[in-house]
Amino acid sequence: MHADGVVMMSEQAIETTSGPLGQKCRRPLAVLVGAFAAGSVFAGLLNMAPSSSAAWGSTLTYALLFGVLGVAVYRRNKILELQRDLVRQQAQEIQLTHAALNNHALVCLTDPDGKIASVNENFSAKFGYRQEDLIGRHISIIYPDGDEDATMLEVRRSLARGEIWTGESEEVTAEGTKVFMRCTIVPMLDEAGKLVKTVSIRTDNTEYRRAEKARFLKSLFDHLQDEVYIFRTDSLQMVYANHRALEASNWSAKDIDAKTIIDADSQMNAAAFRAHVAPLMRGDRDSVSIEVMRGDRAGEIRTRLVRSDDGELLFVSVLRDTTERMETERARLESVSVVSHELRTPLTSIKGALRLLGSGAMGDFDAQAKSVLDIAERNTETLLLIVNDILDLEKIRAGKMRLEKSDVDLVSFLNDVVEMNTGYGAEFQVDFDFSTRLDTAMARLAPERMMQVFANLLSNAAKYSPTNDTVRVGLEDDGEYWQVSVTDRGPGIPESARETVFESFGQVQNTDGKTRKGTGLGMAIARKIVLAHGGEIDFESEPGHGTTFYVRLRKPHLEADLGQGDTETASLSDVA
Repeated sequence: MHADGVVMMSEQAIETTSGPLGQKCRRPLAVLVGAFAAGSVFAGLLNMAPSSSAAWGSTLTYALLFGVLGVAVYRRNKILELQRDLVRQQAQEIQLTHAALNNHALVCLTDPDGKIASVNENFSAKFGYRQEDLIGRHISIIYPDGDEDATMLEVRRSLARGEIWTGESEEVTAEGTKVFMRCTIVPMLDEAGKLVKTVSIRTDNTEYRRAEKARFLKSLFDHLQDEVYIFRTDSLQMVYANHRALEASNWSAKDIDAKTIIDADSQMNAAAFRAHVAPLMRGDRDSVSIEVMRGDRAGEIRTRLVRSDDGELLFVSVLRDTTERMETERARLESVSVVSHELRTPLTSIKGALRLLGSGAMGDFDAQAKSVLDIAERNTETLLLIVNDILDLEKIRAGKMRLEKSDVDLVSFLNDVVEMNTGYGAEFQVDFDFSTRLDTAMARLAPERMMQVFANLLSNAAKYSPTNDTVRVGLEDDGEYWQVSVTDRGPGIPESARETVFESFGQVQNTDGKTRKGTGLGMAIARKIVLAHGGEIDFESEPGHGTTFYVRLRKPHLEADLGQGDTETASLSDVA
């Protein structure tokens, strides 16, 4: 076959090739065309006459051009193939990157106004929304302070400058749960540099932050001098105990999971503990406290309810060693009681003499003299009250004060308490009002000592109440307890003074600036008497709006179940 015919057939083959197989054939066919073309030219050269030198040169030039053209066509096809391979590789990489982001990150696209254009499933699932519910809503819904959130405003300023924002952001789910996100937010700009879209990529950093917080708190609690116990509300199973708690309970850290709070002390009783924390579970109180003895050491346990980051409700009990404080108080009482014993007899004589003079038995006095006698008698009475309070505390400490218990109806008892203290309230132009829905409320108590407790609460309420106000006394059925409340609308007690209210000689700084007389012993005595009854005394107060003191006394059947009240008399020495 003639070379020109082969060239023509090859060119036709190149033009008609298609598909993957055709693409592979184009390169060798193109090279073949070039080769045949060159061969044809050289063949023609060999048949030319020597005299045709001009034609020979022209033919050689064409042959070279055809050869170069063939090589160029081959190289072009090679480059196109490489470009197609590169595009395929980049497309695969983009698909893999997109898949990785969707699987491991939270992706969100927003328009220039901050409205959500699209989100992936991870984003909607984490924040607790359906994808369709997020489209069109402003991105501020995931920030704690909405449009005014400081982090969101910082992001918007960065995007307005065309800058990428990277950092950690505190955000909230649809349920209001706080989450911490590590964010990269990228602005997409048009040719004029105008913001057209933003792409945000988030990774959840919440668990890391929680772990960091847990490590910090554990390190902090581990080295506290107080004993710290954290345990579950349903099973009382231990979650955490610091070094002091482990040492005091004779536990090791690996024992914690197998322990309950009841195992911390052999004297603990599950039923009594449940009754003790019942006000926390009902939401009536922020904390409850009780005084305990561990060997020869005294302590106070204060228990609160807390909610963990994952929503679990836990008890936190802190046992503070009060031995040194009580020894200091005891030493102070001992020194004062010696003086009190010496003062009691002459003060009683002085009081009797002043009353005798005031009665007119020794002759009549003018109005000015009677006024002086009245002042002297009142001050003498105050001094005797102080002396008696000091001696009562000394008796409690020495275990010499006995509680003569009997069955008492608290409804009738509190009516008597209010009636007996009406005169004292009148001195401050304050009324006492007792109300209850109960017909009867039987309790086992020492009437004289509980009368002392409530008289102290009523007198304090009267002193701190506004003129012409009313102090409210209430009685409620509180499950395993009878709860008595005394409420005033006085200046209130600051939270910082909570620890000193029930201490001997404790004086709360008056928030209204007024001075009120008191021995600073009444509440200390009241607390010891209530604790000796197996009860509780505490208060709630809002400065500027008043205070409510609570006394909670166990019902007789529970007192019997706990092994208390088995005898007619009980000593106060255990709570001294």
